[in-house]
Amino acid sequence: MLPLPFRTMATIARSSLKVGLIPADGIGREVIPTAKIAIEAVGSDIPPPQFVNLLAGFELFTRTGEALPEETVDALKNECDCALFGSVSSPSRKVVGYSSPIVALRKKLDLYANVRPVFTVSAAPEEPAKVDMVVVRENTECLYIKQEEQTMSERGKEARATRLITEYASSRIGRMAFELALQRPRKNLTIIHKSNVLSITDGLFRESVRALHTKEPRYQEVTVTEQLVDSAVYRLFREPEIYDVMVAPNLYGDILS
Repeated sequence: MLPLPFRTMATIARSSLKVGLIPADGIGREVIPTAKIAIEAVGSDIPPPQFVNLLAGFELFTRTGEALPEETVDALKNECDCALFGSVSSPSRKVVGYSSPIVALRKKLDLYANVRPVFTVSAAPEEPAKVDMVVVRENTECLYIKQEEQTMSERGKEARATRLITEYASSRIGRMAFELALQRPRKNLTIIHKSNVLSITDGLFRESVRALHTKEPRYQEVTVTEQLVDSAVYRLFREPEIYDVMVAPNLYGDILS
């Protein structure tokens, strides 16, 4: 679900929620129609939602040469309160003219926070969840800015990718993570990084999130810990129940969640 913060909740409460449906490719064409049925069945305190069918995806690109039509972006900006995005069949090889529509949507709509809750469901309803955590992934920077180049040298082809980490984006996602941690019983936040190797980029992410703990008195209720990304993956396999809220740069957050 992609929340689009263009209408206030007060406005939404007085009218029907308008949901953009973007099945895109592959399994998305099964998941999105089923999600629509589920939303209609569950109901809500506001009038039944309206659904807007929108186009995007690699299959669309192969037919039209366009993976993310401006009509889809305009509808999300001006008509929809939120959107359901299915799945993109992005090729692993370079295709001239193609760029992932989900990455483009994040940029165009500034969808900076990818919030992924994970919890186990016990067979016995009275038993608490063994795992109850949230991965908060910065969604606009890191290697996903897609600034790559390939050159030739005496060693043959050389490929380079630019990784971008800013104080602004790191602080913004850190604030989201702290706010979520404050709402949870354990109030624990783990910063994921690899600043022992990437001391400048990951160092900036780590320092920017940590600085919020000092600057904001409210956030001092939260216990802050750190974990190198490789050991975090190991511990997620061995003891996932130790984590509450994890905050990470884009690539790490993608892999972890």
